[in-house]
Amino acid sequence: MAGSFQADFSSVVFLAALFGCCWSVNPGLRTALTSKGLNYACSVGIPILEKELLTVAIPDISGDADTPIGSISYSLSNIKLVSFKIPTASITSSSGGLSAQASGISIYVTADWHYREDSWPHISDSGSLDVSGSSISLEVGVVMGADSKGHATLSSTTCSFNIGNLDVHFSGGAAWLYNLFSDDIADSLKDSLRGQVCDEAKSTINTQGNAALETLPVIVQVDSISEIDFRLLQSPSFTSEYMETLHKGEFYSIAHPVEAPFTPPPLPPIANTTKMIYFWLTDYIAESAGFVYTMAGALQYNITPDMIPSSFPFKLNTASFKALIPELYQKFPNWPMQLDLNATKPPDFTFSPSLGGNLTVFGDMAVEVVSPTNKSMQLAFVLGLILYADASVAVKTNKSGGDIATFNATFLKVDMTLLESNVGDFNVAVLQTVVNLVCTGFVIPTINQYGSTGIPIPTVDGVTLVNPTVTFGQVNMSMQRGTQKTNIFL
Repeated sequence: MAGSFQADFSSVVFLAALFGCCWSVNPGLRTALTSKGLNYACSVGIPILEKELLTVAIPDISGDADTPIGSISYSLSNIKLVSFKIPTASITSSSGGLSAQASGISIYVTADWHYREDSWPHISDSGSLDVSGSSISLEVGVVMGADSKGHATLSSTTCSFNIGNLDVHFSGGAAWLYNLFSDDIADSLKDSLRGQVCDEAKSTINTQGNAALETLPVIVQVDSISEIDFRLLQSPSFTSEYMETLHKGEFYSIAHPVEAPFTPPPLPPIANTTKMIYFWLTDYIAESAGFVYTMAGALQYNITPDMIPSSFPFKLNTASFKALIPELYQKFPNWPMQLDLNATKPPDFTFSPSLGGNLTVFGDMAVEVVSPTNKSMQLAFVLGLILYADASVAVKTNKSGGDIATFNATFLKVDMTLLESNVGDFNVAVLQTVVNLVCTGFVIPTINQYGSTGIPIPTVDGVTLVNPTVTFGQVNMSMQRGTQKTNIFL
């Protein structure tokens, strides 16, 4: 699988894009960045690091040396790192964090030289030099954490830059003289380069890496009603195969933020690491969304006569129900009707390997009649409804270029009960076709409008998921809601 990690050097530290603080609760969202993903990010970021290292400012070098012509003082100035090539690099994870290693590095350095004889007649001369380096390796250790608000942080803590061979060649003037003590010059250059390269590598990771992590969403507004919380629950855990991160993954009301009255289930151990990155989206995320929208009164829908398509086999008029519910027509002859749909509790989302996604919606439908004379409304009857639907999940790119997990519901059936009636008792089965059409024509499309908005998948800027696949898994927990999970494998 190929991915698109179009970013600055932050691509190398996308591995650090998800971290945690210290909340001991189960996550609504879990991610695992595998060795394959780390190394892909590394391959994208290495050219950026090579470019950054060419900006290293190497200080002038001076010293004294004994030569066949006597004691001299020398200096190297205008030292420039002209080429820095990293042919092989990788990132590995362990219990202590992450380590980026590069080997087979080659460098090319240029500088100006000058010397002056210490005693009379103080002969001096100058020229240029070229330095070729090989058998060089670089290793940088990175630790990750999070601040108190759940934002990710990273810090490069260790660095080693080991230079195997430096071939120094002097040109111009008394170059033969400098070549006599080129080993001393090479040692001085090695000492200077070790410090400067490590400082620049650590600075690049710290500065650009943390800047990239600032783009990782923590609180994302979905619409005028809700936002989703991606704060990090605890510090990441590491194995030799992946880095695991845990996120709160919960919808909140913008106007009245409160915790959902249920908790996410524990997730199973990570068993598969063949892809670059894995996201586990538990149904806790979807159910917390349902809770927010239900409490906000957003899952209400009124259907008026002018909204009924001409293709429907009925109109919202009591005349259409004369044969089905005679008392309705007798009491309100030829009166217009209105259907008031209302969710009575949050929808239930479940996912399983065998059945995929399932959605259950709990609500009622108040059937009102409208007086033809004064337009006043009277309640005719109320049906209790339980709607069942299949739910498919997909990963798509939204208009702003971000990746979102969307769902689409397909109607299966609806169960009905008569909760209240002002037109006498009747068999609700006579309304099955009508209610089915209401569900397929109005309820399901409304649900799918919310589903198409999607759940944003948190990534740093410039990171695009390519060829994502969705599979369903299940955790069997008998005492909790939200017991299943959706695994999005990328």
